[in-house]
Amino acid sequence: MEELEEEQEHLDQTCAAFDAAFAALTGRGEYRGDDEYANEALEAMRRERIRVYTEASGPLYFGRIDRAEGGTLYVGRHAIWSAENDLLAVNWRAPAAEPFYTATERDPHGVRRRRRLEIEDRTVLGFVDEPLDSDFEDHLTEAIVEDITRQRVGEMRQIISTITPDQYELIARDVDGALVIQGGPGTGKTAVGLHRAAWLLYANPQLGREGVLVVGPNETFIRYVEQVLPALGESAVEQRAIGSLVTEPHGETDEARELATLKGSARIAVVLHRLLWDRLHFEDIEIPVSRRVTATVTADEQRELVAAVRERTFSYEAGRERFRERLAGTLASRILTRDSLAGSEEAVRTIRKAKEYSRAVTKAWPKETPEGLVKKLFTNRARLERVAGDLLEPEEIALLLKASAATSKHDMTPTDVALLDEAHWLIDPGFRRFGHVVVDEAQNLTPMELRMTVRRARGQSLTILGDLAQRTADAGVSSWERVLREAGVDSFDVSELEVSYRVPNEFLRIAGTLLPPGAPAPRGVRDAPFPPRAVHTDTLGAAAADEARRLVEAVNGSVGVVAPLAHMDEVRAALGEFADATHAALGAGINLLDLHVAKGLEFDAIVVVEPAAILRERPDGGVGGLYTALTRATRALSVIHAEPLPEPMRDAFPT
Repeated sequence: MEELEEEQEHLDQTCAAFDAAFAALTGRGEYRGDDEYANEALEAMRRERIRVYTEASGPLYFGRIDRAEGGTLYVGRHAIWSAENDLLAVNWRAPAAEPFYTATERDPHGVRRRRRLEIEDRTVLGFVDEPLDSDFEDHLTEAIVEDITRQRVGEMRQIISTITPDQYELIARDVDGALVIQGGPGTGKTAVGLHRAAWLLYANPQLGREGVLVVGPNETFIRYVEQVLPALGESAVEQRAIGSLVTEPHGETDEARELATLKGSARIAVVLHRLLWDRLHFEDIEIPVSRRVTATVTADEQRELVAAVRERTFSYEAGRERFRERLAGTLASRILTRDSLAGSEEAVRTIRKAKEYSRAVTKAWPKETPEGLVKKLFTNRARLERVAGDLLEPEEIALLLKASAATSKHDMTPTDVALLDEAHWLIDPGFRRFGHVVVDEAQNLTPMELRMTVRRARGQSLTILGDLAQRTADAGVSSWERVLREAGVDSFDVSELEVSYRVPNEFLRIAGTLLPPGAPAPRGVRDAPFPPRAVHTDTLGAAAADEARRLVEAVNGSVGVVAPLAHMDEVRAALGEFADATHAALGAGINLLDLHVAKGLEFDAIVVVEPAAILRERPDGGVGGLYTALTRATRALSVIHAEPLPEPMRDAFPT
């Protein structure tokens, strides 16, 4: 009791100091110096500090470390000093706070004890102590277990108070290029990626000006994670679904998987590049300037000009403009010594006014649009065979010719979005680039989709999150190294989160029966508070609804119902009151999910409907889709089926 009172006294002191600092920031002082630049810089710093203090949510601090040599340090959201300049709390991203996350009994980092505090409304409710100078046994702390089992209310929570040593190492890792985090269900890879973004923004102020982009698989996922970074006080972050990177609206139309896989292949990026530059055509140019003078440039000379231009410019349109300038200058230089023109500028103007010049330069280097380039991918067999015969099989060329480019923006599939983005990049890139990009659920991105995210990261500064075991049918990802090379990532570091803190052992065991030998699978560290159930029934919809309602009461939390498309209408009709996650709505009770939106989400309990149908569904089903569905819960798992369970799962449930 005495220690609890001491903790409350320190919290009161810290809150008072915070309030005083905030009042000073929001007050309107009369003093202004003579240096206007300094005044503006100080004002910008003041506004930024007010924003951080205002937008960050939660207690001012959440833990403390007691050093072996003496001294105590409190770790929280802000650095806070008393009026006497005593440090009352340190920012969780500061180097001094690192031991709070990295200290273990095996390697205590000079820490004697770690204390995790439960604080609500400026009141210390309790604390959990972890002595680090005794048994040399690393363990899952009570505080982390309590956080895992806390009720979910439809959105991801920040984890700054429960970051584990393996997670912290990746959050704070300094990487040249891309950091790829492979992590199975429950390892916290999404939370690690988001907190890494916050850590990088703190460590590199320049990143706040360049911005951070977070890319997720769909709008439901973005809705699920969108409050994590603002709650940490970070607003220089844009969060978008992969399909919205191209600003034009697009839909989710059905598309043959074979065609979608081909269009998503990195080979198509090469084909588009070749189709674009195949448009250039050179022949000798003759421009009559007067009765006595004609300026000429040979086809070979034009090719030399193009080679010089392409060494100094990247995009097709920028090169086209530079080529026109260089060609006009070359032609002008050849009439200066043969005509009575006043000078080079007049000679260039004369060349540019000539109709023959306009026709010749347009024929040599034609204008192109992104939409026009994409259409060329689906037309003209002879041209496709000429530019892509060494890349595409004859049957693949036939598949493209049988299809057509999406003419309506609302008819575009995610693969069409990636094609159009590639074309924009090649011709005239005008989109924003960010200082860092976080890509989640990347295992299901095609190389073309991943290229969209890579080109938006300055210096290819990326955090790529995913789990190869959760890839869905025909996703085309066999190894991170291969897909990253195809996406044009030059430098990357692949690391793995191996411990699943959130998904219970029993659920991991059931899902793991589906995986082939050697597939990446996490190691669980906790048992389920409710045993998994498999319910055989002739009425899938009614049984799924009854089980969902039972679980809402049992776990006193959120329940996800994952249904394959073949049974979606039946389940939807039976559920009654629910949040429809297929339309980006998430709630604290029952949530209806299809296989596409289930990726990356987490619930207290999950109901998986008809696993056999999930295995048959494309593109989001298959083994990867079922493995994903079975690992969405932290406390309870139920499977409802009319067909026999897939053979690997039949003996996995308790009888």
